[in-house]
Amino acid sequence: MKIQVIGSGNLWGEYNSASYLIDDNILVDIPNGTCKALNRQGISYENIKNVLITHFHGDHYFDMPFFILFKKKIDCPDINIYCAINGEKKIRRLYKLAFPHSYHRIFKTMNVSFFSKEFFSINDKYEIERVLVDHGSFKPAYGYIIKYDNKKIGFTGDTTLCDGLEYMMRNCDYVFGECTFKKATAKHMGADLLEIIIKKYPNCKYVASHMADDTRKYLKKLKLKNVIIPKDGEIFEI
Repeated sequence: MKIQVIGSGNLWGEYNSASYLIDDNILVDIPNGTCKALNRQGISYENIKNVLITHFHGDHYFDMPFFILFKKKIDCPDINIYCAINGEKKIRRLYKLAFPHSYHRIFKTMNVSFFSKEFFSINDKYEIERVLVDHGSFKPAYGYIIKYDNKKIGFTGDTTLCDGLEYMMRNCDYVFGECTFKKATAKHMGADLLEIIIKKYPNCKYVASHMADDTRKYLKKLKLKNVIIPKDGEIFEI
């Protein structure tokens, strides 16, 4: 499995907001700036037909209208969106707000499909499980486990330490997980809790993401075993 880090930062930092591309086909989250980041990294939109959305904060899905327009521009009308059950309403509303004059034409000519199952497959190749995580008062928030070729890769989205995160750590070879702050909050993971869970689950490698700039520097100094601090554009072959 090829995983390209489109963004590893958070809303306020230097790095792109957290997003990942799997085998040039599956995008996990599509936050502000994703389309520009894809262009800078030389990635073709043609093969990206599937988008997994962890939750509906703006820094996880606000580039969806631009992505739909890019797909229309290159005449690739098929988009499958996997998200919470209210996701279709939110995305249609967002597109209409962004581009009201093209809304009806775009959704008549594009094949935009929405799915909200807990277990599903993509291309009869990837087995995917949606995992409930704890993002404080915002509900629901999900992570995803993607299984392919006897490897399991987890993507947490935004979460603090919870049963869902521990479930991913226990069952995955790699977890691309958030670590926003030095100290955890009721909504976000921190380096303090990350030190605890990597010792509890030593067989899982944790690729830190959604990092504030000072957290990124702090994690580099800590040099925690099995914790990887990626750069935007970095590719993992797993």
